[in-house]
Amino acid sequence: MSMFYPIRLYLRNTRNITTWVVSMVLNFLSWTWIITRLGFLEGEQIFLHYNILFGVDLVGSWGQALFIPSLGIVIILLNAIVGWTLFQRDRFASYLLNGTALLCQVGILVVSGLLVFLNI
Repeated sequence: MSMFYPIRLYLRNTRNITTWVVSMVLNFLSWTWIITRLGFLEGEQIFLHYNILFGVDLVGSWGQALFIPSLGIVIILLNAIVGWTLFQRDRFASYLLNGTALLCQVGILVVSGLLVFLNI
């Protein structure tokens, strides 16, 4: 029994590749939404966080808004790597990790949209 499952076989699994591709598409949409809508505000301060009790409580540059989709890429990669290492022993755990990454990307897309609408 080898230590790592062959990556080609891991990527041939339709559940793995489907969740990975959909996660990447959602992350790409998040990047493009922030860059196209907030990129024109270069040099200006944008609202980064809004609290219903205090209003806007965090202001910064539009480049700081890119932390959100960057975190999404990290989540996708970490879950894919851990899922790959677990795939040979427990396929359900791998599917669960990839599904969690997909769910996180949906949340990141929603947060990106809220951030854009807060600044327009």
